[in-house]
Amino acid sequence: MLALSLLLAGCGPKEPVQTVATVDRTATPQPLAPRAFQFPDLVEGSLSNNIPVVVVENHEVPLVYVKVVYDVGSWQDPADRPGLASVTLDMLNEGAGTLSAEEISAESRRLASSLGTGSSLDGAAVSLKSLKANLAPSLALMAEVVLRPTFPEDDWGIMQQQRLQNLSAARQDPSRIARRAWNRLMYGETYAGNLTSADSYSAITTDEMRSWYTANLHAGNATILVGGDTTLAEIQPLLEAQFGEWAAAPDAVPVPPTADRLPEHSESTIYLIDKPGAPQSVLRIGQFVGERTDEQASAFQLANMVVGGQFIARINMNLREDKGWTYGARSWVSYNHLPGLFAAGSSVVTPHTTDAIKEILAELGGPTNDAPLTEAELEAGRGNLLGEWPLKFENPAYLLDRTVEVRRYDLPADWLKTYPDRVRAVTMTEAAAAWSSWIDTSSLAILVVGDAAQIREGLESLSLPIVVLDADGNPIQ
Repeated sequence: MLALSLLLAGCGPKEPVQTVATVDRTATPQPLAPRAFQFPDLVEGSLSNNIPVVVVENHEVPLVYVKVVYDVGSWQDPADRPGLASVTLDMLNEGAGTLSAEEISAESRRLASSLGTGSSLDGAAVSLKSLKANLAPSLALMAEVVLRPTFPEDDWGIMQQQRLQNLSAARQDPSRIARRAWNRLMYGETYAGNLTSADSYSAITTDEMRSWYTANLHAGNATILVGGDTTLAEIQPLLEAQFGEWAAAPDAVPVPPTADRLPEHSESTIYLIDKPGAPQSVLRIGQFVGERTDEQASAFQLANMVVGGQFIARINMNLREDKGWTYGARSWVSYNHLPGLFAAGSSVVTPHTTDAIKEILAELGGPTNDAPLTEAELEAGRGNLLGEWPLKFENPAYLLDRTVEVRRYDLPADWLKTYPDRVRAVTMTEAAAAWSSWIDTSSLAILVVGDAAQIREGLESLSLPIVVLDADGNPIQ
């Protein structure tokens, strides 16, 4: 029977022979046509005490993200207490209501939720990620942390020592030294240049935390953002039950800082921080550029993708792929309440510190001088920006964070939705003009953290002024 079955199978109709198209494997495949992207809708409401509520739905998984966001951060630190906002936010979940830090953590684990607190230069937030099934009790735990923190002395004593140890370590690591010193060098006496110190951490008290909390973390300065498997109709009663009676402080919300105290860098200058024995030199090279809302901002972003904004950008291909002096080199723009700050950065092998600076300076000046941008480079950068844009919204938390930025910096309401159109509209002429307008290689700040005994002579050959800084970015003799 088996033989007969096989024989009959072999006598059936023949399948038509399919031909395989010839593929030219020497040619780079063309990109697929872009797929349409539907920007997630934001739904806005408010609680009975006028706290704004913003919801973005995503029903793919049964998770809900909730953020209580404040428009206040380190820019509200007293001048003699840098770090006060940061430690105040970190202490919120170290004890709240009748719960200790251990009990808050245990309850969060029992609910399979994640509860975090933190601050930045410009903002602060308490964040929750919860299973939809456990959302109500998770919000109750979040409300304890937001509304009834206790700031226990013993927990502050432990955190204080951790902060001091971390600061000591930061002042020994070249990369962390560069980050701190760069902020001090460029932002000076403004809030963004006001660095934490051992004296400040040692002086901060829990009473000062309570005062800062009362003055800044109140309903009049808060917004609640929600993303995930819920709707405004579902979440609003739950939020009302926990935060509806939260009262605003009587004082007005503080006015964000301005740029009236930024230091000037009128000529290109090398700022050297000595780190004896360092096998690499950490470099930061940059200057202030325009605001993100300037007409040339999108064009400059695209030009930067060519020069240093991605792996295949000129700076990285030069220093890493061609020269082999570094694991990576990039350039970027940082934005806050102050003007945008452009920087190119890398860690390079010590013997080629001066050579790397020369190459970066040449790449920064190239688009204006002897190496104009090309259409192929511009399209590669545009494809990178537009291709990764939809992927970022897979997690609702990304849209919530970007929505915070729009509200915090008073950006146009359609700022996020129109981003792809702004990138697509940039022409080669506009990208080149933006780069030439915003990058001036005659007035760059050049920060070098490395072994001065090995690199000083080479830096002097660049014929630029050299200013020696300490590990916190302050000039020394």
